[in-house]
Amino acid sequence: MFAETTRVGFAAGASSVPQYSYHSMFVAATDSAALWRCKSCGKEVSNRWHHFHSHTAQRSLCPYCPATYSRIDTLRSHLRLKHASLLLKH
Repeated sequence: MFAETTRVGFAAGASSVPQYSYHSMFVAATDSAALWRCKSCGKEVSNRWHHFHSHTAQRSLCPYCPATYSRIDTLRSHLRLKHASLLLKH
């Protein structure tokens, strides 16, 4: 069902190299000048960099629960929302 995650942050058995490079993965969307269509999944996105990382096997692991994220900023949001009492306050 889900790929098992190893402690180094990669999904077991998956390659960390996406099918396309960042520069070849997107084409301009026909509906809007601000959107890009992903060649890998067909989704239209405004932030190519964030979407590109959703296709990589590298994962950021939550140190407090089994949650994993493809983007470090999403992990940070998760930590603030779900584990605020465990984070150090300065």
